[in-house]
Amino acid sequence: MVKFVTLVAALAGMSTAAMAAPTSSVTITVKNNCEYPIQVNQLTNNQGPNANSVSLAAGSSTPIHVPSNWGGRIWARKNCTGQTDCQPGAPASLAELLLNGANNQDYYDVSFVDGFNLPISITPNGVSSNGHNCGAPTCSSLPSCPAELQAKDAEGNVIACKSACTAFGTPEYCCTGEYGTPDVCKANKYSIPVKNACPDVYTYAYDDSTSMYACSNSKGYTVTFCPA
Repeated sequence: MVKFVTLVAALAGMSTAAMAAPTSSVTITVKNNCEYPIQVNQLTNNQGPNANSVSLAAGSSTPIHVPSNWGGRIWARKNCTGQTDCQPGAPASLAELLLNGANNQDYYDVSFVDGFNLPISITPNGVSSNGHNCGAPTCSSLPSCPAELQAKDAEGNVIACKSACTAFGTPEYCCTGEYGTPDVCKANKYSIPVKNACPDVYTYAYDDSTSMYACSNSKGYTVTFCPA
């Protein structure tokens, strides 16, 4: 998750004291449009590895109330129940949000930087979209997953698709070391097919220009799994 934490720090432009003093709350509605139940997981930035989890039946939704300066991520798992993420080592399609960041704007994205497992979208509520200004990043049909990137459970079932960085951990795929700048670290043979299938999503660490969205007057957000 290095990409999002770094991006949040760059965008926020606020002191720790300011981040610690929310004045109101924002509702993020999570919808399950899948034909099966999912486990919804929520993690606040800088709060350790333990996510809040809740089961969500097919066709249902749940509200998540967060502070007006909240930053974190939301993801879901198939074939999971309980109060903790049942597949903590497997990648997931991420909805990442930073509320009330730089210039008092909310910043959000759909990230496949670590990999993906479910179709997903983020939609600002009560506003009109204009490109990346209050737009709705969506991946409604997942790309195919090469065999070398497949994440499997103990029974050998494919449960997610890893990114090249997650699978191989090399600097050229993870944009680290000598590849740690955007002019050196470029889209690769694994990220390009994902981008072609889902143009709105982050596919590698420096995919900002086509993947980051901002909104200043949203009435909350809706994260949908298996959007139409």
